[in-house]
Amino acid sequence: MTTRPFRSLLPALLQLLAAVVLIAVGAGWDQVGWVAYRAPWLPVAAIASVLLAILIVALRRRYWLALLLPALLAIWLNTGWWASHAWQRQQVLRADPALAQSIGRHFIVGYTDAAELDLLIERGLIGGVFLTKRNLVGLDAAGITRLTTHWQTLSQQHGYGPLLIATDQEGGIVARLSPPLPKQPPLGRLLAAGGDTALIANTYGKEQGSGLQALGINLNFAPVVDLDHGVDNPDDRYSRISSRALASDPATVVRAADAYCAALASYRVRCTLKHFPGLGRVFEDTHADSATITTPLAELQRSDLLPFQTLMQRPDIAVMLTHARLAALDATYPVSSSTAVVQQLLRQQWHFNGLLVTDDLSMAAAREQAGGLPLAVRRSLNAGVDVQLVSWDPALYYPLLAALIEDARSGRLDTAALQQSTQRLTRMAGGRPVVLPAAR
Repeated sequence: MTTRPFRSLLPALLQLLAAVVLIAVGAGWDQVGWVAYRAPWLPVAAIASVLLAILIVALRRRYWLALLLPALLAIWLNTGWWASHAWQRQQVLRADPALAQSIGRHFIVGYTDAAELDLLIERGLIGGVFLTKRNLVGLDAAGITRLTTHWQTLSQQHGYGPLLIATDQEGGIVARLSPPLPKQPPLGRLLAAGGDTALIANTYGKEQGSGLQALGINLNFAPVVDLDHGVDNPDDRYSRISSRALASDPATVVRAADAYCAALASYRVRCTLKHFPGLGRVFEDTHADSATITTPLAELQRSDLLPFQTLMQRPDIAVMLTHARLAALDATYPVSSSTAVVQQLLRQQWHFNGLLVTDDLSMAAAREQAGGLPLAVRRSLNAGVDVQLVSWDPALYYPLLAALIEDARSGRLDTAALQQSTQRLTRMAGGRPVVLPAAR
């Protein structure tokens, strides 16, 4: 007798469970952890949500009206993300080409859809491409070279300048192109073993530079010049600065990084100092959490800032800006979008006229900042940052560019700052790196 009511409710419970699962799935499409699942599973989830609603209406079992509401919510969530992205994509593609290109060239993007990437290159809507492990499936070294050559040829055929082709090839635990490039131990480990710092770093850089040049890479997001302060966070899955830093001593880091950058430059590959102003003191993993550097500025000037300030005198240097906040100068906004840090410290006080690039905008420390990501990117460009990096989640690109186009139309985007940045980009992308002797 007791099982009959349960059996009568079972279809409704199963339909409710299906709706809850589809709602949970639909709520996660904008999360960076779902990037790999969007292409195969987003259409499945959308179709399943529609079919569930149709089933509920067709059967009209007990509580069917109550069950229809969560089913409709599932439809909205699983089609809404795609519809919003498709709308913003059309806004970009239908915008004035000259305006869209003038802003789009300030983006380096990763990709999951090769055809979509080709479209962006053909239309001159990006300044560069970020290449990583997910893009290497089925490719050997020759295949990667053909791919990067295809991108550069495509850009030139449509009347645009050379693209920045970037990657993360530090060595050690961060080596996005190994294989096919040979695995190298962390440079910091080799330096700690003793010997001539400049010679070790230069030899290390030449091995990397030779391989990167052969693959068509012209911008490497290395070396890590964050000082090693021995910070250990057991929950840090991605940053792990102590495992990647060159040393704890600023002078050693300067000698090693300078020799490494000179080696890359000899192969026409530009290096990138990261992560300004130094993440060695930060406990949080900025991929997953917001973070603040609370150390007094005077202490940072004697330590963490020294490698950056010294090496940024090189004319061929690029610098990656962290999404951590530097409380001594700006307790509200991350370094990557802080006017106080970028415009006042780097551009005006340090007179740095080289390339500034953000860390990946997919990171939580970027996405969680005050005012949201579109406002942050506008603030970043207005402050004098040259490149917005969207490496992991390419779906961020169209919404950000659409927002910036609207900012430009309404006068909120500083056109003078953008023009100065464009000049820096042109010099960086089109010119040969200046090869300077390595400091010893």
